[in-house]
Parts: sequence; structure tokens; C-alpha cells
Amino acid sequence: MMDTLRSICFQLFFTVKMSFLSIKHFLEEACRTVKPFNDPVNRQGEYAVITGGNRGIGFYTLHGLLTSGMKVIAGCRDGRSKQQLFDKLEEAGLPTDSVEWINLDLSSLDSVRDFAKIVLDKNVPISLLINNAAIMFTPYALTKDGFEQQFAVNYLAHFLLTHLLLPRLIEAGEKNQKPSRIVNVSSDSSFLGYLTLDDLQAKSFYNKFCAYAQSKLAQVLFTEMLDTQLIQNNHPVKIYALHPGVIRSNWYNDAWHLRISILLVGFLFKTEREGAQRVLYTALSPELENSSGVFLTDCKITRPPTALVCPTERVKLWNATCQLLNIKQFGNC
Repeated sequence: MMDTLRSICFQLFFTVKMSFLSIKHFLEEACRTVKPFNDPVNRQGEYAVITGGNRGIGFYTLHGLLTSGMKVIAGCRDGRSKQQLFDKLEEAGLPTDSVEWINLDLSSLDSVRDFAKIVLDKNVPISLLINNAAIMFTPYALTKDGFEQQFAVNYLAHFLLTHLLLPRLIEAGEKNQKPSRIVNVSSDSSFLGYLTLDDLQAKSFYNKFCAYAQSKLAQVLFTEMLDTQLIQNNHPVKIYALHPGVIRSNWYNDAWHLRISILLVGFLFKTEREGAQRVLYTALSPELENSSGVFLTDCKITRPPTALVCPTERVKLWNATCQLLNIKQFGNC
């Protein structure tokens, strides 16, 4: 009885807090304008890897990468997602020969490993990794690896992918004499500050908003921890996390109250193309060459959501993640 009452109180508290934060960040977003990012640097012949890329912000980010001259390896699932990617490329008149699709299911760690192996076997320098794909506000479910699905897809899979591809990013940075970049597409929902190190798989308590917020906060903690290691080892790689904005997308079709918000004030949301401009700025802008391990909102370095978390928590999360993924030394496979 007490456990049930405690669970109800937690659900109510975090739902109210998430609603308050959503309104706050929405009002801030409504006052912002998005300046189109025009990459002044020719990235001809360089390689980028992006998770997703078949729709939404991911597709418009991929569009911008191609426009800058990069060759793009897009990881998304076979079937509908793959067809959607190439249909959109054809509609946009983009060069399909500059995009390579490789099957990637982020809910499966084996799929992540297979994807990384195929990328590494190509033996091409990777100048940019964009951890973009995500799921949001899903019902409780475990992946076949036994992890809560939002935590697994949004955080664990990208942590593992970055670990596996880091040697190639380091090589590209050395070859180009310019740091490679890792971009983690996070969310302002991370400002909920929800992190349960003793129950990362939400076995004792699950709230779909909390689970999403935790996965995005974990991405930012990961960004800061990896940046520290990159600096300590003098690796030519920069890493960033960003909030792409309050975006009008089909993600909001999954919950009735979110659909209502779109109907009432959706015209004030940013478009997926505008959100992608912020990702492209983080991925390509020379203005960030002297920064790393930072959190960006509206193309500006801002106070990170990790300011709400005890500094020791990032170390604990890092160690717990490495243990979950059986990583002995990050970046050394």
C-alpha cells in the first residue's frame, strides 16, 4: 500500500515538474529566432556518421552535411526507415551517391556493434559523429539486452557507438590537423535533473517523462566525462551536447495532451529544418573550435543541466555504464 502511494506521489510530482519546465522552455523558445547556418568551411571529401537521418531533424542535418561536401554514413533500420531516407533524398534532389545507408537498430547492442564494424571496415577517416536518433515518452519496455528502452536507445547505444568509433575519429583529427567532433543531440528535458543510479532500468519506478529526461541528462554527463578524457589524453576530438529546440514534429502525436499543445500553440514551435540548423552549427561552426564538453541552446554555450547534479554522479554513471556495456577502457576495443 505504501509503495503504491509513494509511486502515485512520484508520478504526480514529476509530471507537474515536467509540465512546468516544458512551459518555461517553450516560452523561452517562442522568443528566439533561428539564424540559418551557412558553413563557411568546405568539408569536401570528409566523412560523417549520423544515427537516424531518415526523417525530422536528422534528415535536415544530413541535408546540410551533404551541402557542405561531406560524405555521410547514415545508420537507421532496414525497411520503412531506409526507404524513407532515399525517398527524401530523391525528393530533395540530393546526391544519393554521397550517402551510404547501414542497418542500425539502437535497441540492440549487437546491431550497434555490427554497424560499427561495417563502418570501421571501410577504413575511411570519420571527422564527425552525430548521435541524433532517439525515442521519446514510450511505455515501459525492456530491450532484448534487458535495458529500459529509452535509456538504451537514447543513451547506452550512443555511448557504445562512440566507444567503438572513437579510434577512427582520433585518426581523422590527426590526419586533418583539425579536431574531429562528436555531437550528442540532447534535450532541455534533461533540466528535470532526474537520475536514479540505483535503478537505471526503472524496475521499481517508471514514468515515461522521467525516463526520457534521464536518458538525455545521461548524454550530457557523458559529454562532460568524455571531454575530460579526451583532454587528458591530448586526443584531437571535441565533443558537444545541445538542445535543438522545441520542435514541431510527429513525436507529439503519441500523447493526447501533447497533441493539444500542438493544436493550440504549435505555430510558435520551431520547424525540423530550424532545429537542424542548430545541430549543424554545433557540428561544423568554426566558432566552437576552442570549446568542448559544453551544452548549447540556440547556438550558444549555456548553463548545462548537469549543474543540477552532484559532480560525483557523472563519474558514477560513467563507471556504471562501462560495467553495463562491458567496456574495460573507453575507446580501446
